[in-house]
Amino acid sequence: MNPSLALPLAVTHLLGSWRSLRGRELACAVLVALYLGTERLGPMLDFAPQARPWAPLALATAQLLFQALVFLLCWLPADRSESADPTVRARRLVLAVGVGAGAAAFLSNLVFSLLLPLLLDPEALRLACGACQAQNPLHRSWLHVLGAALNVWVVGGLVVALAEMNRRRRGRALALQRLLDEQSRYAEQAMAARLRAKIAQVDPQQLFDALQLIEQAYAQGEPQAPAQLDRLIARLRRAMSPGSDGDDG
Repeated sequence: MNPSLALPLAVTHLLGSWRSLRGRELACAVLVALYLGTERLGPMLDFAPQARPWAPLALATAQLLFQALVFLLCWLPADRSESADPTVRARRLVLAVGVGAGAAAFLSNLVFSLLLPLLLDPEALRLACGACQAQNPLHRSWLHVLGAALNVWVVGGLVVALAEMNRRRRGRALALQRLLDEQSRYAEQAMAARLRAKIAQVDPQQLFDALQLIEQAYAQGEPQAPAQLDRLIARLRRAMSPGSDGDDG
């Protein structure tokens, strides 16, 4: 591929994958972040100052939601990349999980440690987040960032693995349904071909001669004319029957 076209195609794929975000995917990321946020409820209520007990929990939950959004944006391009080789797709997903975990931890630390104090009252943030140092979203330690990245990697990896298993299960179900539909179509085509073959076994000249004889018998008032017509009809039915192998005379 021309290197001058690789970057525009990559940007187009990135933007297209972000635009293809489904509501249930966003809802899943939000629910996971909220669930993880409830795990911090106990420590924060135990150590939070009495004046503002919900502030640290709100900030920690906001940080988890931010991390979930960043992870989701990193996962979407890998998920929307179509590949005939399952191994290539698996490698892309593993890479997306790693990049998403690192980006989520780094960007959340950057936003909540550097930018958030510029937008809100630093003293209020210090009081809100200084209650429980282990859960402090403003903690700037690189060990804290590494721990956040590991947490996102584990939780995000599990969610991605479950989503991929569900995707493959749906793919196998659709492939099986396509095979069943194709089998039904082939069976109908085979049945139609057998009917055409049965029809071809009826000699038009013999049929015309038999009809002439029956017509003459009716015209002459012969009593065996109805029986001749019944035998002709039975013969045609046997020739037209799908289970019949031919005319038995």
